[in-house]
Amino acid sequence: MKNTLNGGKSKTVFNLKLRIWTTAALFVGVGVWFSWRLIGLQVLDDGQKYQDFAKNERMDQIVLPAGRGAIVDRNYVDLVLTVPAKTITADPSKIEDPLKTARELSLILDTELELLEQRLSQKDKSFRYLQRQVSEEMAEEVSRLGIEGISIIEEVARIRPGQELALNLLGRTDIDGNGISGIEKAYDSFLIGSSGLMEVEKGVGGLTIPGGRNEIINSSEHGHTLVLTIDRSVQFAAERILADGVIATNAQGGTLVAMRPSTGEIVASATVSRNTDGSVEVSSENRAVTWAYEPGSIMKPLTFAGVVEEKVGAPSSVMEIPNSILIWEEAFIDSFAHETEEWSIAEILKKSSNVGTIMWAQELGEKRLYERLSSFGLGQVTGLELPGETRGSLLGQSKWSGTSLPTIAIGQGVAVTPMQMLVAYSAIANKGNRPVPSLVLGTRDNSGLFEIMNSESPERIFSTETSDLLIEMMEGVVTEGTGTAAQVPGYRVAGKTGTAWKPLADGGYGDETGEQKYVASFAGFLPADDPELSIIVVIDEPVAPYSGGKAAAPVFAEFAQFAVRQLRIPSEAERLGLEQPGRVIATTPAQAREIAEAAAAAAALEEEATEEVAAPSVG
Repeated sequence: MKNTLNGGKSKTVFNLKLRIWTTAALFVGVGVWFSWRLIGLQVLDDGQKYQDFAKNERMDQIVLPAGRGAIVDRNYVDLVLTVPAKTITADPSKIEDPLKTARELSLILDTELELLEQRLSQKDKSFRYLQRQVSEEMAEEVSRLGIEGISIIEEVARIRPGQELALNLLGRTDIDGNGISGIEKAYDSFLIGSSGLMEVEKGVGGLTIPGGRNEIINSSEHGHTLVLTIDRSVQFAAERILADGVIATNAQGGTLVAMRPSTGEIVASATVSRNTDGSVEVSSENRAVTWAYEPGSIMKPLTFAGVVEEKVGAPSSVMEIPNSILIWEEAFIDSFAHETEEWSIAEILKKSSNVGTIMWAQELGEKRLYERLSSFGLGQVTGLELPGETRGSLLGQSKWSGTSLPTIAIGQGVAVTPMQMLVAYSAIANKGNRPVPSLVLGTRDNSGLFEIMNSESPERIFSTETSDLLIEMMEGVVTEGTGTAAQVPGYRVAGKTGTAWKPLADGGYGDETGEQKYVASFAGFLPADDPELSIIVVIDEPVAPYSGGKAAAPVFAEFAQFAVRQLRIPSEAERLGLEQPGRVIATTPAQAREIAEAAAAAAALEEEATEEVAAPSVG
């Protein structure tokens, strides 16, 4: 019995010692683990993980917005700029009384009360825009209210110093600065910059600590400045004079485009339209490339380009021209009554005879007429790569009907854009070389480095001889034909009038009452003996007068008179006196810069040459 008790007592003591040792070992293990973790945090990894955690809790990253590149004219006059702007935002979770706050803000902001209340009542949101890109004055008024949860942040806004000037070309951006139309969209990749990133220190409540740590991680980079071929003053005049012409003829709208025929550089492109209230304003639609219309008689020089180039006839070639001609049971008549006459090609063009043009086109034939018109660029995009550009409509020869040749030869049954026709006339002015139109001279980066925008070389489509003969005939149109109203004092002008029926959307001509609607045009260039400027004017639906010679030609003349002065294109008398000693010629800022740069380059070369002469010979 005694042995049994002793054995139980020994067992109990053993278990107690085991528990004590086990507990001690556990405490030692935990102590070692904590010691190792403490050494690891403080020595081995320097507590980086927890330092990073603490840093992330007190540091915030702010996006530094990039300025979108400016758009300037050929003389570096600003057309579109990016400027700083304020934006009003809210943290709805911190707004105690949404209705009261909305009422206070509605007295300052342009946002409606109901919309403000709706946004401020979204308690599950921590950020809402109330109104973006407001004026400094408006932002200051909001700031003075001192409402908790209402903030003012920095943004950038896009402005046009000239308001609606060249809107049809420049286009627009959305509220976030992305190009959505016009040049803004076409050249978005050049204009858009790259945003930066800055790290700022924040305190309690997430507010930035004044004087705290601010570090720029990545600097923002502004977009490139786009230098256009447009001359701002010429563009302004084009819009004003065109609007006056549309008002004078009670028309629905108009388009005017001016180009340097040797380079394809567009110096002005204006579009105006009549609004529903009857007022005529600058349009945001670039109808020079988006609107296809039947050109009428301004097509005739293109038809005769084929006749002359293919040696089918010469300006002096004579043919008997009746007042009307029947083709496939379709009667084609001249716009003026006359007996059967013997007219030369030059006289046919001067009088704008439909019948005479058709008869010579028949001699040329369908195949050669189609090929000639295609070579001018009809039925093709011009290469400007602007949004919405249409290629117009020139049916393939295989689809022509029996009346296609006579209608197309006189500018009906074919659709063109004003830009296509201007390029075609520029080819005539440019000795048979068709230019590729351009709107951009180049880009300038933030360091001021200018890079020329690559452009295609003109394409020869007919001979210089043909060009000279066409110009001589077209000059006759202006001196004593249908285009006398296009004359510009001191300059020889070559061109052609056009008066076309406007087709209905579902085919045919005239409205439900049988009344015809017209499109009046004049296209030409000057000086005729050495063309430096080609211009097209298209008046849409003039009422009275409605002919190209009376509705469009006067607009051409008035605009041309301004443009030749602004662009410093000398008259015939001035060109004769250019070499007179002591003569002073006015220059634009761009021309003055070019002259100064050329003079500096010449001086540098002269200095180098002097140094080479003065240097002792070696050996």
